[in-house]
Amino acid sequence: MKKHSLETEFHSTSPLSRRDTKKVQFYMNLASDVFSDLLRSKIIPSHPAQRFEVSLLICGDKKIRKLNLEFRNKDKATDVLSFPSQENLRKNPLSEDTIFLGDLAISIPTARRQAKEFNISVWDEFIHLYFHGLFHLMGYDHDVSAAEEKLMQKWEDQALELLSAKKKGSRKAPL
Repeated sequence: MKKHSLETEFHSTSPLSRRDTKKVQFYMNLASDVFSDLLRSKIIPSHPAQRFEVSLLICGDKKIRKLNLEFRNKDKATDVLSFPSQENLRKNPLSEDTIFLGDLAISIPTARRQAKEFNISVWDEFIHLYFHGLFHLMGYDHDVSAAEEKLMQKWEDQALELLSAKKKGSRKAPL
């Protein structure tokens, strides 16, 4: 069976320590494995592409607020923004070998606040936001209907379950 890959190139406008950078890299590697599993198990519609790419901006509230205002006309900070490069990959799969899914922006300060509120680690919240944004890039939108929201939540939960299992099995987890 074919193995799909998800490559995430990330940049940060928020200061990340060396340890935080290693955490991001660790989670992006796990996310690639989870994404491949999701495609193979048909939780997300299968695509002929072997490689998927995402660009991720890790930023602060000021930057994400500016992006939210510029692209969504909402003058407030948010946790994650998704900018798909394709209209809707669910309904219109492409036949290319490599597909650029689009851009994500995640606010680390907002992720930290939400992690505290949910009593989880900032990195668990970060990866939840990453998958939430990734599903938007694939064409899912929880604002469309209650059924769509439920479906998206189901796949986010499945992704996080798979990630948790892979994280426990990994010996290379950074502190």
